[in-house]
Amino acid sequence: MSELKHLDFKEQIELLKSRNMKFKNETKAIESLKHINYYKIKEFAEPFCSKKDDELNYGNISFEYVLNRHRTDKHLRMNLFDAIEYIEVSIKTNLSYILGHGTMGAYGYLDFSSWCNREEYCKHYLWEKEKEFKNKIKRYLSTTTNKEITRKLRVENKNYPPIWLLINILTFGDLVKLIELLSISKLKKLAKQYGDISGEQLLSWLKTLNLVRNMCAHNSNLVDLKLKTTPKIHSSWQSILYINNKGHYTNRLASVLCIVDKLLGKIDSEYNFRSIKVSLERIIDNDDTYCEMLGFKNKNALEELYKDKVKTRKKSKSKKINRKIRKN
Repeated sequence: MSELKHLDFKEQIELLKSRNMKFKNETKAIESLKHINYYKIKEFAEPFCSKKDDELNYGNISFEYVLNRHRTDKHLRMNLFDAIEYIEVSIKTNLSYILGHGTMGAYGYLDFSSWCNREEYCKHYLWEKEKEFKNKIKRYLSTTTNKEITRKLRVENKNYPPIWLLINILTFGDLVKLIELLSISKLKKLAKQYGDISGEQLLSWLKTLNLVRNMCAHNSNLVDLKLKTTPKIHSSWQSILYINNKGHYTNRLASVLCIVDKLLGKIDSEYNFRSIKVSLERIIDNDDTYCEMLGFKNKNALEELYKDKVKTRKKSKSKKINRKIRKN
């Protein structure tokens, strides 16, 4: 077995060129490779790569476009993470209200048999999940810096905080697990807060967002996302999402963006999708083929999704004054 050879930056460029990747400025490319791992470039070029007789061919894609995909993916992750955070806070608020409302009270959530789907899950299974959840809470409480929670536990001499305080130290993954256990009526009530969607759709979407949120937090490649499980599709997305030759809706990023748009539309109708749309436009580059790679039907679908949801940033007076000074 031959030993792998370490390639310097110039040799990395020569290797990529031998595989039909084009370069507009090799000097700048070397500077980029000093800070962005060669295999990260290779990762973002993968959708354009073909393989024949163990030889890779990038089909004349430019290094600069691949680099743009990498950089734009970073901005998209940051902006999508922000949007998902809005959704997470809203879900926490509504779930805590449902689990603490009426006879449930502040601590009713600790008795899983009072709010879980007993038709779907047996008594023993729910008891195990309740025990597992309580142990997890204890671990969270042992490290929490939430002063309101520690004060509440001390004053009321309780082992667990009320649901409306506890909810804030749970992870998105914890939320999904709780929602998955909800009774049909409570799941329906939660879904109703987000418009004309079913409980099954909401649960499916939150599972998807939990995965994507973790990808955003850990610098994973988002633009080339392929979901193993396609989220349940809403009827309003049929003109937006790409459908493959088997008649199946896309499992790509577009379905995630539709979920975010649908939920945020009910949470904050003034939310500005400008940064997300700009990032997508940079990746798509006005090309329907690139749109399909993201899971959109075509470039018009992107405009349809974000119609009336993108606000132009107003130029500040100070910037106008500075421009006048420079002109004078």
